[in-house]
Amino acid sequence: MDDEMNLSELFKEVTEENHTRKILTILQECNTLEEAIEKVKSLLTK
Repeated sequence: MDDEMNLSELFKEVTEENHTRKILTILQECNTLEEAIEKVKSLLTK
């Protein structure tokens, strides 16, 4: 059971890190704050 819990926690951490990296990439690629906000919002609707 502990292995499943640890695997679940690890999966959650990796997923959160990937989302953070994706947002950071969007922020770096966008020319304006408005453009970045729209792209990040579009992530929520996928």
